[in-house]
Amino acid sequence: EMAMEEGVKRGLLPEEARRQALVRFGGVAQAKERQREERGLPWLDVLLQDLRFTMRTLRRDPMFAVVAVLILGLGIGANVAVFSVVNTLLLRQLPFAEPSRLVWIEPADAKGLSGATYSVDALDEYRAQNHTMEAVTAYMPFYGKADYKRTGHGVAQPVNGVSVAGNFFQTLGVMPGLGRLFTEKESVHGIAQVVVLGNAYWRRQFHGDPSIVGQAITLNDMPMTVVGVLPANFDFGSYFDPGMQMDIFVPAMMDQMRDWGNTL
Repeated sequence: EMAMEEGVKRGLLPEEARRQALVRFGGVAQAKERQREERGLPWLDVLLQDLRFTMRTLRRDPMFAVVAVLILGLGIGANVAVFSVVNTLLLRQLPFAEPSRLVWIEPADAKGLSGATYSVDALDEYRAQNHTMEAVTAYMPFYGKADYKRTGHGVAQPVNGVSVAGNFFQTLGVMPGLGRLFTEKESVHGIAQVVVLGNAYWRRQFHGDPSIVGQAITLNDMPMTVVGVLPANFDFGSYFDPGMQMDIFVPAMMDQMRDWGNTL
């Protein structure tokens, strides 16, 4: 309109002024493109166009919309799950003291879980003969969900538990959140019936009550004294068995397990 007014002022007829203005102005699409480039946000306009087109398409075909949303949901969920595992196992630093000094020991030809384990005698040999490692520890990986049951409070409650060597937490540099950890003597059968609680289980079942330390709870019809609670940043399942939440920890009775074969 400004170009037309300028042409009329120069003495052109309105029709000719409009024609020359359009020639000078160029096409509408080209003008929009120049405007986008001057604004510096062409991608935003393209994105808005794509979103408007997408919404029109989805409104025309509701079934396609439902399928598209389900596929997106499954894809996002799968990516989140995979990233969580990769982040925990490969990217995020282990929440232990001096993680760069930790090593994992297994046979060179290990095949399956039973092939990647050792006997109690082998653990004793590693501890006695090695001149490289400051400490060697172990845990028993042959456990299932709800191997333990807490009784004495109505219906028996399933509890996930794992047996660990007396120096397990000390070797990893894990400090107790409350109370203390196991001692090597408590890995001798019959010395003491003690248990350490996972932090999440302590909060869930005992409401974070610090007075639980020193008290006895009944597991598999056997009273066991709670000697400590682990810190909140220690999650056994994340690092040793992804997807498994471990509630309790008990000392591995090494002399009793000595004849069981490769169990560590």
